[in-house]
Amino acid sequence: MLRAASLLDIPAITLLKQKMFKEVGMEHRLRDDFIQVVDKTYTELYEIGKAIHFVIEHENNIVACAGAFIKEDIPYCFYKEEQYGVIGDVYVDPLFRNQGYAKKLTKEVLDWFSKKEINTVRLLASDNAKKLYQSIGFKETDQMILNR
Repeated sequence: MLRAASLLDIPAITLLKQKMFKEVGMEHRLRDDFIQVVDKTYTELYEIGKAIHFVIEHENNIVACAGAFIKEDIPYCFYKEEQYGVIGDVYVDPLFRNQGYAKKLTKEVLDWFSKKEINTVRLLASDNAKKLYQSIGFKETDQMILNR
């Protein structure tokens, strides 16, 4: 069942987020208090309407999620449309992959952004997910990053 997450779902979403980092070999970059910080931050963002997750449940367990986050940082805060959306936390438990869950969840997130009149949406895509996001209409950009 696909549904919007509630505050009560944040701990389960946080654990899926942690699994996602572990799967891509980035768990070492997480803070020691990662779970507490994510829970607190997401709770605050949910309460002010700047974030939501959509989840898919199987036998009362969340097996997939996708998050929507509204941001208004530099340089967007100087634009006429100062807010933009970020899609994050797109994760499907390995046992439930290849069933279209990531695409369904991403479309729900995009619908939520549309209702909030957010027209620019960004995300970081793994190599495996690029084809999925391109099929929805995302385009690769010239953004670059330096990790030291």
